[in-house]
Amino acid sequence: MNLFSLSSMISSFITLVLLFSAPAQSDHINDQAHKQKIIWLVEDKLENRDLLAKTSADTSTASYIENVIIQRLSQYNIKIERVTASRMNRVLQTNENACVANRASTPERREYSLFSDPQSFYLTHKLYRFNQASALPKQLFNAEGEIKDLASVFKLLPEKTLGLAQDVSFGVFLDKQIQKIKAENIYYRGGNKRVVALSSMLYKSRVDFVLALPVDITPNEAQKPLIEQYTIAGAPPYLIAHFNCSKTSLGQRVIDDINQILTEIYQTKDYYRAHKKWFSAKQLDDLQIFLAKHFSEQRYINPTK
Repeated sequence: MNLFSLSSMISSFITLVLLFSAPAQSDHINDQAHKQKIIWLVEDKLENRDLLAKTSADTSTASYIENVIIQRLSQYNIKIERVTASRMNRVLQTNENACVANRASTPERREYSLFSDPQSFYLTHKLYRFNQASALPKQLFNAEGEIKDLASVFKLLPEKTLGLAQDVSFGVFLDKQIQKIKAENIYYRGGNKRVVALSSMLYKSRVDFVLALPVDITPNEAQKPLIEQYTIAGAPPYLIAHFNCSKTSLGQRVIDDINQILTEIYQTKDYYRAHKKWFSAKQLDDLQIFLAKHFSEQRYINPTK
C-alpha cells in the first residue's frame, strides 16, 4: 500500500467519525438549548470552589445535598454563577430564573423569593471566644449557663468587638438581636475566604467574639482547649437551610421539582450520613426529637434505612 492510499484511508475514516459524531454533539446542543435556563447562584467562597465534586455524603452536609439536587434537575439547563452574598439578593429579585441553596428562610426574603422544604439542618450559631484571661461576667448568663441576650454582652463590655459574616442571615431570632448591637462593636467580614478569615481573626485576637455555626469553627488540637462557645438563650436549637428561587412561575416549578427530589432522599443513608459527620450521637437523637415535634408529617432523617 502506497502512502497516497494510506492517507486516503485515514482521511475517509476521519470523515466517517465526524459524520457519525456530529449529529450526537448537535443533538446535545439542541437539547440544552430547548431546556429552560436556571441561573444557579453559588457564593464565591473558598468552601464552594469544588461544589460539584462533592459526591460523598461525608464531605459536606449542605454542599453534598446541593450537588445531588443540581445533578438530578436534568430537565433544566443549569448554569453555575459565582457571586457575592450581597449580589445573591439582587439577582433573586431581578431575575425570573435564579436559584440558590443553603439559605435561611426569613420574612424579608419571602417577600421576593420562594423557599423549598428543608435542605439540611445545622446546630445553631454559637458565640465563640478564644484564649481569654478572665471569665465573662456572671450577670450575662441565665441559670442554664446561656447568654441571656447577645446585645447585653456588648453593653456590659463596650470595648469588645464581634466578628460577623457580611450579608448573611443568622435566622430571624439572632438577626433581631444583632440589630441591637452598636455598629462600632461589629466587624463584618465578606469575601471568598470569610469563613476561615473570621476564625483566624478570633485566634489572632483581632476580634473578641465570633458568632458562627459550629460547622464553621474547626480549631486545631492546640486551639481546642482555648476556645469557648456559648448558646444564646431563646435561639432556635437548629438553623434550617433551604433552596431559594425567584418568585416567579418558573421559580415555583423548580421549587416543586426540588421538593420532590428532597422527599425521595430525606430518609436515605446518605442524607443521614451527611448530618452524622457534624452531630454527636446525642445531638442526632435530640435532632430527631425536634423534627418529630415540629415536622410530625415528615421524618427527614432516618438512620435505620
